[in-house]
Amino acid sequence: MEVLSRQQKTLATLAEFFLRNEKTERLYGTLSELIREVLQVDGCLILENPPETDSWQLFSACGFCDLNQLESTNWIENEQLQATLEQTGVIAVADYETSTRFSPLDRKCFREFRSGMSIRIHGESQSRGILAVYDRSPREFKRQEIDFLKTISDMLAGALSRAAKDRELKKSEARAKAILDTAVDGIITTDERGRITLVNQATLEIFGYRQEEMIGNSINMLMPDDYSREHDRHMSRYQSTGIKKIIGSGREVAGIRKDGSTFPLYLAVSEFYTDGHRQFTGIVRDITDQRRLEQEVLKTSDHERRRIGQDLHDGLGQMLTGIGLMSRSLITTLQKENSSAIRQAEEITQLIREADEYARNLSRGLLPVDFEVRGLVTSLERLAANAERLFGIKCTFRESTPPVFHENSVVEHLFRIAQEAISNAVKHGLADTVSLELESNEEYATLRVTDNGKGFSDDWRRKKGSGLDIMQFRAQLIGAKLEVQSRSDGGVTLICMLSRSVSMYQFDTELR
Repeated sequence: MEVLSRQQKTLATLAEFFLRNEKTERLYGTLSELIREVLQVDGCLILENPPETDSWQLFSACGFCDLNQLESTNWIENEQLQATLEQTGVIAVADYETSTRFSPLDRKCFREFRSGMSIRIHGESQSRGILAVYDRSPREFKRQEIDFLKTISDMLAGALSRAAKDRELKKSEARAKAILDTAVDGIITTDERGRITLVNQATLEIFGYRQEEMIGNSINMLMPDDYSREHDRHMSRYQSTGIKKIIGSGREVAGIRKDGSTFPLYLAVSEFYTDGHRQFTGIVRDITDQRRLEQEVLKTSDHERRRIGQDLHDGLGQMLTGIGLMSRSLITTLQKENSSAIRQAEEITQLIREADEYARNLSRGLLPVDFEVRGLVTSLERLAANAERLFGIKCTFRESTPPVFHENSVVEHLFRIAQEAISNAVKHGLADTVSLELESNEEYATLRVTDNGKGFSDDWRRKKGSGLDIMQFRAQLIGAKLEVQSRSDGGVTLICMLSRSVSMYQFDTELR
């Protein structure tokens, strides 16, 4: 009865350890001493097999005369311990000297023992460890002692399993935190009431706050008043109707920093649930530099167009006008002299007149885009014709259900993209054939420019010039996607796709 009582008290003590989720190291150290005391054995040994490894290592031991030698033991050479791994029950040996299954223990640290029993500490996918006890005298272990060791093994297996899951959870949390803190974009989570629950390092740098200044406060602290009111309306409408307007999509908004300055901000909002509670995640990106560059690109482009147009008008145009007047005067003189060169002079005069008209067309805004029902179609047709005359190439235009845009700026940007693509194909690609295609369906409007030039080198993405950058920025300004593809037979295909669902500009499919 006394032995049984000690066993029950020991189990109660261990249960308290497990409930308090004690550190594994402390649990192991205490456990080996308790088992030795309760079973009244001379030695207790606990081995561990770390998760996802094949190695075995000593974790705790008591009652051995040479612990240093014990630590250097190759456990796989131990017949009893090796056999323990292959079964779930307890292996009990009353006397190693007379045992027909196991030879006497041959290591110095084990030779003093005559009896022992061991059991595997099981795990979900592999053995967690081995628990073994030894005595210096031959001994028949009783059923209650065997059951006690088995119970201890089961309790320890559960504790080790929880400890392993805790370690994995901590690793997962550490990885998640590392991802959050190294993300380039800001990441913010809020609850249903719009209170901030999490921010990463990029968010703090974007808005200039400390973490404790943001957690628990309303997300509206990061928005100007007008955007804050709009955000509240959207969220209220979504929670009452379930209709998503800003959830699951990205848009440009205005943000406000701690110092009160406002700046352009790209915001994408999504939702998720934890423990049945809805929360929201916002991905934010400061696009101040991007907008500044876009404005600079447009300013430079407009300035260059005006300069070239002015040069054509004031320089080349006036020169051609003067030459035309001189040629007409020459024709009058030749008529008086009844010269045979009159016809050639008239042809020259006609060519000068055409060149003058062409130069004036160029000067009027460098082929301005007409904002009409077929404005883009008309402009691209004219662009193709003028490219043939100006560059001496074959340039064709084909349309297939062309889109009709309601914003002149979209027509302007698409026209400039096509114009830049033709210029690049001729000047850099040395193309002599270029084709323009414009088509649309219910989802996309697509502009495609294909040439037969020499194409791009393998490192063109690294060496790309300002021409491609300008086209890319023009596409971004209208919410379009720009792709440049090298063709297998030489040349390049440039594709600009404007999605009806993504673009801020609406367009219709033209009915023919």
